Amino acid sequence: MDFYLLVFKNTTDALVGEEDLKKHEIPHTVYPPPPQIIGSCGISMRFTEQELPNVEARLEEGLMYKALYKLSKISIMKIKEKE
Repeated sequence: MDFYLLVFKNTTDALVGEEDLKKHEIPHTVYPPPPQIIGSCGISMRFTEQELPNVEARLEEGLMYKALYKLSKISIMKIKEKE
């Protein structure tokens, strides 16, 4: 099953991100990023495609993040990166 990971540059952004997703009742799981994803703080938020529009809305509102990835059994694809 495919899923999405929202990764963060630092722990502070990750903790704020987790609180924001909770506040907006977006189902997610705190999840370690795979070793192929480098340069993150080691904390990410895992969620399904069903939650993707809600997460993207939070990103558009200014939630700080490093990148958004789609993971499947055979690939890791970067969807969006914070500039």
